[in-house]
Amino acid sequence: MINKIINFTKKAKDFLKDKKVYLAAIIIILQALLTYIEQVISFNGLTDFIMWCKNIASNDATLHLLEGLGLFGLRAVVGSKTK
Repeated sequence: MINKIINFTKKAKDFLKDKKVYLAAIIIILQALLTYIEQVISFNGLTDFIMWCKNIASNDATLHLLEGLGLFGLRAVVGSKTK
């Protein structure tokens, strides 16, 4: 039983070896998208939507979305330079 657990952890470690940054980026992007959804659900009318659209560049969710996309790009550049 212990050997099965050790083998499973080795396989999981090998699988996640080059994918940790991608997983982190996906989590950040999903959090940003969930924040967008939460904000859209909380609108009380068209005026709230228009104000949200005007201020989308300064929205925290936009910052997190860009951070996640930046991690994807950074990982792709580092991965292409090291292979």
